[in-house]
Amino acid sequence: MNMKNQSDNSNNFITSDFYVAAFLLASKYKLVGINKTDVRRFRFVFVDQPGRVQFVEGYFLGFVDVNVKEFVSAIKELKSLMYNDAIG
Repeated sequence: MNMKNQSDNSNNFITSDFYVAAFLLASKYKLVGINKTDVRRFRFVFVDQPGRVQFVEGYFLGFVDVNVKEFVSAIKELKSLMYNDAIG
């Protein structure tokens, strides 16, 4: 498993890859938190979903489409959340 992407024992998926996080957020995955304990590497915590492994693999291989407007919006939202304490 890629060190940037991992599952935990609570049905969550964690990634430190900013653009994978933006892709998941733009694809309607629920962001439940951002782990900021390592100031050099944020960890984005999502509710995991069936098929996520193949979905993210498809992202890396260029096999999935994402709405560009949603992707840009997700990037802006993540950047905002990274530097605020609130998450909604």
